Amino acid sequence: MEDIESIRFTELESVIDVGLKTFVDVGNALLEIRDSRLYRAQWGTFDEYCRERWGMAKSRAYQLIDAAQVSANVSTVVDILPVSERQARPLTRLEPEKQREAWQTAVETAPGGKVTATHVRSVVDTMIDPPVQRPSAKEEKLPEPAPRMDVHYSSDRHDWETPQPLFDLLNREFNFTLDVCATDRTAKCDEFFSPASDGLAQDWGSSVCWCNPPYGNQIKDWIAKAYDSAREGATVVCLVPARTDTRYWWEYCIRGEVRFLRGRLRFDGWDNSAPFPSAVVVFRPGVSADDSEVVWWSEWNGTESE
Repeated sequence: MEDIESIRFTELESVIDVGLKTFVDVGNALLEIRDSRLYRAQWGTFDEYCRERWGMAKSRAYQLIDAAQVSANVSTVVDILPVSERQARPLTRLEPEKQREAWQTAVETAPGGKVTATHVRSVVDTMIDPPVQRPSAKEEKLPEPAPRMDVHYSSDRHDWETPQPLFDLLNREFNFTLDVCATDRTAKCDEFFSPASDGLAQDWGSSVCWCNPPYGNQIKDWIAKAYDSAREGATVVCLVPARTDTRYWWEYCIRGEVRFLRGRLRFDGWDNSAPFPSAVVVFRPGVSADDSEVVWWSEWNGTESE
């Protein structure tokens, strides 16, 4: 790097080092380091830089970057700004114009005037999925809709991020090389398939794959793909809801090594634990019915779960 870049790199690193004092300063520093590739003298990728220099997963760096951009965006409409990355995080699901609208609504409707991450998430959820209007007394009443589980069983989003402690524990065992279902912010591996590249349409080869699929109707397709890929030589480790009442569990999951997890996971980006138990399903190369095994996985101690 040129001397001026080295100086700027040092300045930006000092921002991160001193604090992680505010998420906005850190996010902006990481953004400039990433976009200008100021890490390149010592590290090959931004992911390596974050992990080795700061002990930070790339997905966490992207959360800070996105939150800083959100904070700058909403500063144009109100004087009160997010005080933490957790408050800003739900807004990243919206387009910039909608971010401003949602933040203003959150500030104006905050219980007791105190804005919380939970309240911001509630406002965002309502904007994305408005509640169904109830019919008036004079209108014909329809049956009440069944309770919805969109929060976690949604195929509309692909970025329910794996709890980092769980991934780290599994990664120490498997050394993953490919995240087959991710975005640039949630990817756990340097190599990954995004919604645009469509992991279902790709050849997973002999990779050691991490698969945290969308929990909607498509999940059966991902588990089928995981099983088929393992038969062709891949190692695939899947994080799925422990829904043994579903067909894909009986067709595919029971053919692998099933590790039931203690407690209920708290997915990154959510304040509360998931409303369902989870399991890790391991499909090893050449998987067959003879490989079926059930494990009450004591190595996972329930960190980041309830």
